[in-house]
This record gives sequence, structure tokens and C-alpha cells, in this order.
Amino acid sequence: MNKSRIALLISLAAAIVILFLILLEIITPILGYSILDAIVITSINFVVFASAYAYSIKKSNKTFLLFTIGGMGVRLLLMLVLVFISIKFLKVALLGFIFALFIWYIFFLIFEIAIVRRGLERR
Repeated sequence: MNKSRIALLISLAAAIVILFLILLEIITPILGYSILDAIVITSINFVVFASAYAYSIKKSNKTFLLFTIGGMGVRLLLMLVLVFISIKFLKVALLGFIFALFIWYIFFLIFEIAIVRRGLERR
């Protein structure tokens, strides 16, 4: 199983655990949904990375760098818009949302680095 699927399965498992914690009333629904929102946003960011990487890895170096470096800018802008929409229009627990977003972003970033490193070693 490749690293992209492992990362997404871990985030899916975490989302299920958060849902159970909400249902068991261990955490408040607002905090739980804020954490789930952060997981969804960072997962979207990771899926965009995985798609761009899968497309560009077998292309020329110029195309690969364009999708990797340019994709980082596009993904950053996408995350900024999604975070703004979440904070502005959804009822989120701000501290829990930001903390979860940071943790999941770092989690997926570690997988992104490992995927790119492994792919470049094979090139």
C-alpha cells in the first residue's frame, strides 16, 4: 500500500474516532466538528498534492518542478480560502480548529516529503 493511501486511511480513522467521541459526548459537538473540518481541509490539500505529483512524476524535470513548486502556491491559496470560509461562515471552535489544522498539516507534510523523496530516488 502506498504512502498516500496510508495517510488518507489514518485521517479517515481519526475522523471516525472524532465522530465517536462526539456521539459519546466526550467532546463537544462544536469542537469535534471543528477538528473534522480541519481534517477535511488538510485532506483536500493532500489529495491535490497526490494528484499533481502522480501526474508530474513521469514528466520532464521542468514539468515536475512546475507542478511541485507551483502546486505549493496553488494549494496554499486553496487552504487559505477554505480556512477563511470555515472561520467566517461555519461555527467553529477557533482554538481547536487552528490547532487541529496545524497538527494535520504537519502530519500530511511529513508524508508529502517522504513521497517526493522516494519518487526522486527512483527517477
